[in-house]
Amino acid sequence: MTLLEKFSLVSPNTVTLNLRPYQKQCIADAYSLIRLGKKRILIFAPTGGGKTLLGSQIARHAVDKGRCILFVVHRDILVEQTAQKLAAFGIVPGFIKSGWKEDRRAQVQVASVQTMVKRDWWRQYPADIVILDEAHLTAYTSVVRQMMSTVYPQAIYLGLSATPWRTNRRESLRDIFEGLVCGPMPYQLIDSGYLVKPSYFPVTEADLQSVGTTVSGDFDEVQLALACDRPEPIEQAVRDWLRLAKGRRTLCYTVNVSHARHLCEAFLAKGIPSAYISGATPSKQANQIYTQLAALEIQVLASCMKLVEGLDIPSVSAELMCRPTHSPSLYFQMLGRALRLSPETGKVDSVIIDQAGNVARHGFVEDIKEISLEPGNKKQVLEAPKKLCPRNNGGCGAMLYAFNMKCPCCGYVFEQLKKIYLVPEIGEVIRQEDAERYKFYRQKLKEAYENNFDPGWAAHVFRDMYGHWSPDSWAKGAIFGTPSSEAHRTSYYSHLQAIARRKEKPDSWIQRYMTLEFGFGDLI
Repeated sequence: MTLLEKFSLVSPNTVTLNLRPYQKQCIADAYSLIRLGKKRILIFAPTGGGKTLLGSQIARHAVDKGRCILFVVHRDILVEQTAQKLAAFGIVPGFIKSGWKEDRRAQVQVASVQTMVKRDWWRQYPADIVILDEAHLTAYTSVVRQMMSTVYPQAIYLGLSATPWRTNRRESLRDIFEGLVCGPMPYQLIDSGYLVKPSYFPVTEADLQSVGTTVSGDFDEVQLALACDRPEPIEQAVRDWLRLAKGRRTLCYTVNVSHARHLCEAFLAKGIPSAYISGATPSKQANQIYTQLAALEIQVLASCMKLVEGLDIPSVSAELMCRPTHSPSLYFQMLGRALRLSPETGKVDSVIIDQAGNVARHGFVEDIKEISLEPGNKKQVLEAPKKLCPRNNGGCGAMLYAFNMKCPCCGYVFEQLKKIYLVPEIGEVIRQEDAERYKFYRQKLKEAYENNFDPGWAAHVFRDMYGHWSPDSWAKGAIFGTPSSEAHRTSYYSHLQAIARRKEKPDSWIQRYMTLEFGFGDLI
């Protein structure tokens, strides 16, 4: 059976996928740079923005012109996903990957960087275009560096990345790429209805005072495991999940495999169907677990790094971050896994439970407003950043280290800039820019109740106004405030029951809106 038949797709030379307008624009922009003579181009699109589709469409165009393409990935799961996307564009590739069919004559080769190290024949393959998936990682591998310098120095290199940053400040993708194509920013895809909006819940964090950092700039993993892989934070993580994300398909990010296993065991002890995977989990078993999560046969899946890239289960609507990181790339990769659309499962938002302090450390995904190719700054890691004590605001003009919150010369106190804003009613942190949206939705819920409307009316009015569904968490206490009383519960239940009879809604519909207003627990 061919790959096309396996995935029940199309015959060769047939394109069945309709790209979104911004995806077509990204491709057009990349071609414009190529016509200008650029040969190393980075294409940015957020997680869930369809980067592999972009690469596959470019491969289709290249095949039609008789070109040869090398599509480089770095994880097993990405080999299969890339093959599926290429098949949708009528391409049956060859593979440079153990366990996959090798066809050295194929115009498109899907290559694993790990396997390329062990095989040499690809060095004679006449690649005209090299597409680098997760370019912030693959572009730094030794085998890709060899391609660029000696094997294919004249080829066109197209890097795909949702997180074009390096933890090590000495390194920058500008050191490799000379051109940049930017798709929409995450907030634009959310407002356009292409991604769901996340809700952020900071919870009790592990004590990281004794955890150092490595040369690369991230936390020392051994020390981090000692701080996070303990009974107290693990049990607290389960309690927070039960309070904030009960019943949602959930990914848990952990420090290491042992941490993932212990977290899984804690969920199982509470009767919550759960699993964990690691790099040692066979692909067949991992795929079976992914299928179980998608089918809600398990609710919680934990892993340290296996889930960060390539996992595509759109119905996942919650994340439990138990792995602190200084890496913005890792953080936004983790966060992006829960933002894909899944209307068939009723998904309207995603819940981010942050036990790692990552939201405070890196901010909201909606705050990414610009991507640029900045050169690596070797001085930055050797010299602490500095700032001026503001003379025009009562300071003395002295040059201080950036971490000084009080000027030692004149006593000026710097204002602590807030990345996050806590909403006490729901225990969630929101962006300052979302405060108006939050108030608007809650006001519409009150209006729906006062006018005997279906509460779903408020969500539709919100979507018409802002382009995306309102997060479920914004509904808590909107009508009766918090804490609520038994009388409030009884009144609202009667209100919903009357609407359900009138509109022939099931009991689960009543339960959903009771949960949104009052939270989990015995509601009536």
